[in-house]
Amino acid sequence: MQIRSRLTLQFSIAVSGILLISFALVYLLAYRYNHDHFRARLYDKAVTAATLLLKVQAIDSAILKAIDRAKRDVLYGENITVYENNKEIYTNNDTIFFKVDEILLNEIRMSRHKDFTQGKFEIVGIVFHYDNHDYVVIAGAIDVAGNRQLAMLGLLLVLLFAIMIAIVAFAGWVYAGRALKPINMLIEEVEAISVGDLHQRLPERRYQDEIGRLITIFNNLLARIEKAFDLQKSFVTNVSHELRNPLTRITSQLEVTLLKERSLEEYQKTAASVLEDIRELNLLSGSLLDLASLHGENRSFTMTRLRIDEILWEVIEKIKSLDPVYQTEIHSTSLPEDERRLDTFGNPYLLQVALQNVIENACKFSPDHKAIVSLLVNNGIQVIVSDNGPGIEQKDIESVFQPFYRADRTSKVKGYGIGLSLSQRIISMHKGRISVSSSVGEGTSITVHLQNADQFNSN
Repeated sequence: MQIRSRLTLQFSIAVSGILLISFALVYLLAYRYNHDHFRARLYDKAVTAATLLLKVQAIDSAILKAIDRAKRDVLYGENITVYENNKEIYTNNDTIFFKVDEILLNEIRMSRHKDFTQGKFEIVGIVFHYDNHDYVVIAGAIDVAGNRQLAMLGLLLVLLFAIMIAIVAFAGWVYAGRALKPINMLIEEVEAISVGDLHQRLPERRYQDEIGRLITIFNNLLARIEKAFDLQKSFVTNVSHELRNPLTRITSQLEVTLLKERSLEEYQKTAASVLEDIRELNLLSGSLLDLASLHGENRSFTMTRLRIDEILWEVIEKIKSLDPVYQTEIHSTSLPEDERRLDTFGNPYLLQVALQNVIENACKFSPDHKAIVSLLVNNGIQVIVSDNGPGIEQKDIESVFQPFYRADRTSKVKGYGIGLSLSQRIISMHKGRISVSSSVGEGTSITVHLQNADQFNSN
């Protein structure tokens, strides 16, 4: 069922319930009023008949009967009977009889006033006191006019209920359509956006109501999706380019070698060159696998309490083994007296990978292949890695964490542009962040911000 139909149905049901309760209350109030009014008339007739019969000396039962027959307000099936000591002394209608026994008369004397029914008759029994005697007066009749009015009222309410429900359903259908019209237009506009045309945006509304906020959120989502598609295209292009270079070199070297017989020394030289290219491919594929493994949302890895300075020393030892020309200088002048402040929670292997990428980059881009590493502990843990390389232009700083991104000034340095992207994701998974500060010609500083163990557990 469509939203418009559901809204119309729900609106109609709600209004139907309200109308049904309202009309039922109107009918019940009318019924109660009619019932009380008819009983009051019977009571007045009983008192009037007893007064005329007992207090007016000139009127006997025969005259009183004549007076009752002459009245114009005689009720349908009216019968008024007066009892003295359980003996009937007067009745105005000899054709209608009520079931009156001694028990009923005693109940009326005890309660002084009793209302009851017999068949269709409404009956009132009262005690009339006169001249030290208690007389029981019973007056009854059928409320034909009142029942007819109630029947007409019930029929009118049923017809009004049906008519109003039809009007409500129609109005609900119209207003639901008008309310959903912006959503239908939004659906048509969204359907017009294709994968190849993600730069399109939905027109903003003048008023920021629910639909306006939805459009804003959707446009922001489109912007993120477009950016993700662009990054994906760039990623695929860069991967293809990085894979093609070593493969082309391997193919070219092998083809040239096979053109004619070579000496053992030439074969060994070619094999060594091919082996170096294969190692580059292995390194690239390993980096891509690490990047892919940290890209998913459902990442699980072991987190343990560790000291950041110990991780840092292990990384520096690995940096030295990568290339003998790499140099690392550590500054740790502000170490805390409480060594527990050096503790953080993380995965030792992943933190080593993240810090190694940052320090290795500094060594690569420095002319003297030297990286300055500072360890600061104040409000958290900071590892600052500086180099004296060519620096990064301000327009390129926001892009350095994108996979395969290489600035023009660093394009000649060997690498793939994956390291910083991988480091950023690892540090982010450890509830930290990486910031970059750089000036052209003055070098670059990359700061890794980590939480200490106490901060990590409190978040």
